[in-house]
Amino acid sequence: MADRFTKKYIAKVERTVYNVETLEIIADSEREAEELLDNYVTDGEVSEVVKYVSTATQETEVDSQWIESSEELGVDEFMELN
Repeated sequence: MADRFTKKYIAKVERTVYNVETLEIIADSEREAEELLDNYVTDGEVSEVVKYVSTATQETEVDSQWIESSEELGVDEFMELN
């Protein structure tokens, strides 16, 4: 009969989070505001005329999950559990 040992397992969960960011953009025209928005999206560029207001999470999806590895518990870890 095989001996059973308590092990420590390392697991990974991959999530996709859908956020909506609210920005305040001060511009002379909608075209200029769109350019500033494009700069924010590509560079994360915040300035006096582009201000971050808030972020709201709309949805979170679990894409995958798995056990990556395991290792036997050391004596100290085992004793802490018991």
